[in-house]
Amino acid sequence: MENETENKKRALYGFVIALVIASLAFRILLDIEFEQTSILFVGIPALITLLVIKYSSTPKSIYGVVFKTLTLFLLMTSILFGEGLVCIIFMAPIFYGVAALIVVIIKILRDKNKSSLKTFVLVPIILLVGEVSNIKTTPEIQVVTTSLTVNKILTLNQLNQSPNFLNQFPTFFKLGFPKPIAISGLGTNIGDYRKIKFESNTKGIGTLHLEIKQQTANSITFVLIDDSTHINHWLSWKEITITINNNEINNTSIVTWTTHFTCDLGPSWYFEPIERYGVEVMNTHLLNTFFKQ
Repeated sequence: MENETENKKRALYGFVIALVIASLAFRILLDIEFEQTSILFVGIPALITLLVIKYSSTPKSIYGVVFKTLTLFLLMTSILFGEGLVCIIFMAPIFYGVAALIVVIIKILRDKNKSSLKTFVLVPIILLVGEVSNIKTTPEIQVVTTSLTVNKILTLNQLNQSPNFLNQFPTFFKLGFPKPIAISGLGTNIGDYRKIKFESNTKGIGTLHLEIKQQTANSITFVLIDDSTHINHWLSWKEITITINNNEINNTSIVTWTTHFTCDLGPSWYFEPIERYGVEVMNTHLLNTFFKQ
């Protein structure tokens, strides 16, 4: 009975210690602007897992203790650091995945009585998975192209309308992404602009400023001038090209929306597919909004 009480106390102490140290580490990463890197998304769950294993109870229940600690830490980030639901949803799978991997490795090493090799095995795995060496490298430009066929002849002047897209957001973007609340700017000539205000539930209002840098008879290309929205913590817009190809024989038009951006979150192997999917959903939504009314 006494041993059981001691184990529970030890687990509680480990639980609290892990949360305190992880919260401090998270704050430091925010202060030095490393919150978008794999040091956060891989390093923090690894740190929590190792602390819990060191200070918690027996390996038999270690998965439950680790996942409980991670869950509370994720909930704390939404309260203490103002992270939205979408951030928690994106962070959770990689947090749990890294933690589970580390627990599995440690349990294997313990079963084989090779705990002394723990550090030598964990460090290279964390470095490889987390891509720490790529923290300061320039992200590769991602290109997402989406097309829509419309049964009428279209012109680029469709982009001059002020669509009511604010209340028609796709389900994916209702998870907690910043919402557009106002748009200003008209024209399809070089130098014309669009300023779109986005509101974040946790970070306030910011503006995405785009300007037309290139124009042809059937296409225009916007480039980024400035982005003060919270979206700039996840990705950087580079340019957006809208092209219309009309077929007057069939009285149809094919509109193509091509978005260039960089994924600013690491590890890239985890976040790039998510962001590419998000941009694909956005492209489809904007095509339907501007050209399918």
